[in-house]
This record gives sequence, structure tokens and C-alpha cells, in this order.
Amino acid sequence: MSRLGNLARPVLRCGATLAESCLASGGITKPTILLLLGHMRSGSTLMLHLLMTNAEVAAVGERNATYASRMDLARLAMTARFRHRAPFRRLRYVVDQVNHNKFTPNAQLLQQSRVRFLFLLRQPKATIASILQLQRQYYPQVWPAARALEYYVERLEFLTRLAGELGDPTRAAHIEYETLTALPDQTLRALQAFLGLPQQFCKTYAIHAFTQTQGDPGPRIISGRILPDAASADIDLDVSQSELTRAVHAYDECRNALGRFALLPSSVARA
Repeated sequence: MSRLGNLARPVLRCGATLAESCLASGGITKPTILLLLGHMRSGSTLMLHLLMTNAEVAAVGERNATYASRMDLARLAMTARFRHRAPFRRLRYVVDQVNHNKFTPNAQLLQQSRVRFLFLLRQPKATIASILQLQRQYYPQVWPAARALEYYVERLEFLTRLAGELGDPTRAAHIEYETLTALPDQTLRALQAFLGLPQQFCKTYAIHAFTQTQGDPGPRIISGRILPDAASADIDLDVSQSELTRAVHAYDECRNALGRFALLPSSVARA
């Protein structure tokens, strides 16, 4: 292990906020925390890789970490610095993808001015089919369709509530998976403007050490580019029409709540 790696563990365990303060005293400002708030199969892993095509953005994959205190935010920032072996690098943003309600238990923390959000959303039938396909390919205990649908509904209800609690619309943006895959150039330009970054994002991205292990384990993520939407429509969802209606209602409610954060005008997104 490198000397930097030896130093990382005690710093992250005991003093991430102190380490950030020391860096700040030396003129290295704290990066903004950008949380990708989506659901499984919403394109969060793809978006994280695309964001990292900008030199001022760093991430370490899907951490499955809880964000309950300011220490947790600082730990993300310092983890990214150490993992990239660049403790003094100028970073504007550090990113994590959060797809489960349990990882953001403290609503007050999300009101911190240091935190910004990118909400990710995908249509219900394609999402549930994709979850089931992924489970069958990579996990020993496969979710039944009813559990995948319940997860989707509960997650979107959570995101709907969170969107309603955000007072400042400039702290969040909303991207739909279907728009990203159909209109990547427009989406990435709008994302660059939202984040206020001079360097553009690229449609092709590097494969990292965490790729396929922290986030999407499927083969599409290692293509290094944005692929057309694959809806997995051939999978039998095995849920009732009334349950599908619940999922559609949750999607519509969430989409309406996120409308004020839309990255692209609805006329462009639907083109």
C-alpha cells in the first residue's frame, strides 16, 4: 500500500472534516457535494461516469454510504481525493449515486448549501423489467416482480417528498433516462450549464477500477459510451394491472414534482 493509502484510512475514520479544514486553510476550497438521487436502473452509474469526464469532478462509484451528518459529506470528499491520489487537486464537485431511501435519513442535512442534487427518473415498466433482468443475471436471490415494483413506488414517493422540501430550485436538476439516451448532446450541454463548469462533458468515458463493482454490474456500462435505451420489454412482469397503475401514478407524481428542476424544457425533452 502507498504512503498516501496508509494515511487515508485514519484520516477518513477520525478527521475528514478537520482534513478539509486544513486544506481550506491552504487555499484548497471544499468541493460541492453532488448527489445523484435516482432509483435502480435509472442511469445513475452511467451519469456518474459521464460526470467524471470533466477534470473538476471526482467520484469513487456507488458507495452505498449513509449521509446523516456533515462528517459524511466530508468523508465523501476526502475519499475521492485519496482514491484518485490527488489530495490537493482542485475539485468543484464530488459525486455519489444514491438509489435507496435508507442512505439519506437526515432531511436537514440535505438542506445544507454545500449539497446539490441531480434527480434521475426512468419510466416504470422499463425500470421494473430492467431490475428483474439484472437480478436474474447477477444475484443469487432474485426479487419477485412485486418486490421490484414496491421498491420503485416507495423510492419515487421518497423523491417526490424530497423535491417538495427543496426551497431553492437552483440547487437541483432533473434528468430522465429516456432523454439522456435519446438526446445526449443537449443533455450534457445543459448539465454543464447547471453545474457552472467551463469544460464540457464527453459522451464517451473511461472505465475505472470501480466500474462493474460499485454500481451497475452489467455489460453495457463497460461500453464506455451512451447506448440507446434497452427497455427489456420481453420480460414478463407478472404483476396485476392495478399494481402497474400504482407504479405509473408514482412516476407521474414524481415527474410533476421534479418539473421545476427539469434540465431541458419539456418541448426539447419530448422531441
